[in-house]
Amino acid sequence: MNSLKYSNSSRNPMKQTGNKNVGYRVDILKWSDKMDLLAIGNDKGEVILHRLKWQKVWQLPAPEEGLRVRGIAWRPLEKVMAIAYSNGTVLLINIENKEEIYSFNIKSDISCMNWTENVKEISANDTSGDAINNHTTFLPPLPSLNSLSSTAKSCDYNSLKFYSKQILNLLIIGSSSGHVHLSVFGMLSCCELDLFQSMNIRPDEAVIREVKMSSNFKQLFVAIERSGSLDLVIFENNILQRYSTSLLNLAIKHAHILGTMAYINDTIECIIEAWETVLLEMDNKLTKYANSQPQGSISADFLELLMFGSTSPALEQFLLRDLTEKGLKKLGNSIELSYSTIQKLVVKPLHTAICSVFYHLNSLQGMISNVYYYKPLLGDVTNEALINCGAFLIKAYELQQTIDTSTRDFKIFFRWLYTVIVRLMDETLPEDNSSVTQQEINYLAEFLNNFDANYHELPGDDESSTEDKKRKFNLERVGQYLEDKSLLFPPKADIANQWMKLLEENDCLKSCPLIFPHHENSSLVQQHNLLKASIERIFEKPVSVIGQDFKQKSILSLRNSDPTDDFQRTVTYLNMEDNQVSLFALLETDNSLIITECNHLSMIRSVRLCFQEKPFFETRLSAIGDLTFKHVQFYNAETLSVLLRARTSESRINSYFLQLTLDRIWELLESVPFVNNQIIVEQQGSGGSCCRVVNAYTLIEECSLRLLEGIDAGKIAVSGTRNVASVVSESQRTIRIYEMDAQDEEDDLLETSRDNSSFENSKESIQS
Repeated sequence: MNSLKYSNSSRNPMKQTGNKNVGYRVDILKWSDKMDLLAIGNDKGEVILHRLKWQKVWQLPAPEEGLRVRGIAWRPLEKVMAIAYSNGTVLLINIENKEEIYSFNIKSDISCMNWTENVKEISANDTSGDAINNHTTFLPPLPSLNSLSSTAKSCDYNSLKFYSKQILNLLIIGSSSGHVHLSVFGMLSCCELDLFQSMNIRPDEAVIREVKMSSNFKQLFVAIERSGSLDLVIFENNILQRYSTSLLNLAIKHAHILGTMAYINDTIECIIEAWETVLLEMDNKLTKYANSQPQGSISADFLELLMFGSTSPALEQFLLRDLTEKGLKKLGNSIELSYSTIQKLVVKPLHTAICSVFYHLNSLQGMISNVYYYKPLLGDVTNEALINCGAFLIKAYELQQTIDTSTRDFKIFFRWLYTVIVRLMDETLPEDNSSVTQQEINYLAEFLNNFDANYHELPGDDESSTEDKKRKFNLERVGQYLEDKSLLFPPKADIANQWMKLLEENDCLKSCPLIFPHHENSSLVQQHNLLKASIERIFEKPVSVIGQDFKQKSILSLRNSDPTDDFQRTVTYLNMEDNQVSLFALLETDNSLIITECNHLSMIRSVRLCFQEKPFFETRLSAIGDLTFKHVQFYNAETLSVLLRARTSESRINSYFLQLTLDRIWELLESVPFVNNQIIVEQQGSGGSCCRVVNAYTLIEECSLRLLEGIDAGKIAVSGTRNVASVVSESQRTIRIYEMDAQDEEDDLLETSRDNSSFENSKESIQS
């Protein structure tokens, strides 16, 4: 006899393809609907990705020690996975190479996380009157950093492959503090709801068990578990549906800005690396010499050497023993190469990226002028960001000029020192050695005159040692731009600059908002931080605007007469986009499964499935024992997968896998009346139930029940799209994988004779 077959798949059996003792406790399992991939979150905070045949793809450790995985969600139709951790951190991961795409923190432990399942495309012509995605027509691509810096990350900053330009999806997160967070693409935060506060619930009394959203973004469903009850709360809003196109375009614009700002951040890191690597050696040599000399004598010694050609014994020893002729050449070449690298990073990558951000901010400013589509979502906060972006660009130009000046001064300084060292060694200068001109002597004298100023003008710190203070002694001016503090040596005002003179003489022009300010005392890093903060404020507006629009519509409250019951309640969700309804399976107790339908008007129909006495005609089930519910999950739009437990007359516990067809369930659903927008459904036997009760035994078809032999099952994870199911043992240390649409049945029977014998045993026991 062939193996057991399901009523909704008469040709293909259920075939076990893997059984593994994983060696860790399994917290979460999630199948991908796009690929044959299973994501596992374990008790070590690791996420492990496996293929259907149990081939490990990669393993991702927790970002911090001691964290637990709270949620795994696959972005619909894309190769992106969201992972939530117990400290509130959420990572978006590229599943192809486990690289981090984006991360954020909601500052609270996470209880659940899901993506919306909407796959409806927004018309390409529906762009709200704005060419949001046509920036490539006007902007050059961001230059590659790899050719300019060996420490640069290998990233494609110009790609938006993780953003769908025509499909809007939302990442929905429920936290232990009772907050629900919504973000477009998982990157642009667009809503935050404090449910517990609005419902007068103490955070320590309840937990958000599940949160889902309808495909049209109108309804938000939140399952809240409290002592003695499981509540399904329905919220409605109009703004997400009305501004879905605007929000999609805003999220894509946010993506452009986010990617460009990440590029700027990486460019600045490359600049800092190029600066620190070379100047550390020069800094150490000068520190050693400065520590051995009286305070304030460094400039005098070098100026005396320049003007009179005489040196002190200490300076001569420093030049001949610490610097040396070869060391000076090597150091000079290294510093010149460092400045050249910094200059290249500033001139092209940094300037190009700042101009790109400026373009996107200007386009946001233009979007705000479209009062109907974007004004409600943005407000008037882009002008501040534009001003900070302009000031950042000015500061980048100032840094470029400072690099030019420092490069010039160092070249003159080292060429002069080389001449001095050769003369002190009584050697002849090479014929190709160029002499120092009078103009260069003037530059050199000013350069040497500032030696002591570099040391004396450092801010005091009583806790710092003298050595620590002198380590900051250096000859150049570039490093101060790369620290998050004000400049110690701002560039001198250019008296000959006609533009600056014009501004000083005209206060009205100087205070004009159309003229970007020049913050003389700010560093490049400070200007960068100001720009980042102002950009963050731009995208805070949708959170408050959309959050205020959500209103509580109704509550389905399932009252449990036994508040001490520690049964792990389960809520699973199915979106029926064609019928504009949402279907919920709420596993209330081990003998109470509520199937609830909510339509687009938030009207509810429900039925409760309970295992009562077996009907007299169900003698085929007598050998199984008394069944109870363990776990449920929707397999597809036609089937609900149910994990069952049975206690036989010999007190043995068996696990069964049931594929429950939904056709009969739809017929059993009945409308449930509201009382003050609330439906209260008491547990069966408490006398107050207003929900239809159906004996679950009458719904079990002969070919829909499968004995899971050799495993005490605790929970399941299924995917009808990929035709797979996985079963986790009660100990959470064993995973069994089944292929639900197996082919070549006769060959499979030969290869898995043990499994087939289990099928036959199950079949015989059911028919007995």
